[in-house]
Amino acid sequence: MIRAAMPHPAEQSRYPKEGRRVTYAIVHDDDPRVFIAEDEVVLERVLALELVAATSAGDLGASAARIRELLLDEQWGLAIQAWMVATDTIIDMYPDEAIWLRSDLTEERTALDIRMSPVFRDEP
Repeated sequence: MIRAAMPHPAEQSRYPKEGRRVTYAIVHDDDPRVFIAEDEVVLERVLALELVAATSAGDLGASAARIRELLLDEQWGLAIQAWMVATDTIIDMYPDEAIWLRSDLTEERTALDIRMSPVFRDEP
């Protein structure tokens, strides 16, 4: 019988409970922005509305007609990609990140986890 190794208690405790997740994007521009949503579908809609559709057609050059078409067809992801190329802007998207709550890291739990963490283990 093969048994999976159990994670060290300090390592196991670092992960919040299942179900509390968030999706976010970082727009690397002169003034970086962060957009946070409950999932990828909502995040793509937000980016399409707040970034792509908010850009003037003149700033999109020859790509404006294609981007308009993608927006009207509700092809959010493709519209965002075309916008990134047209504006030479990078967007990093992180689709499934944990949301940390105070209840996940109480003072007592943090103090214990710190003491059990790898930085306090002596190498053999």
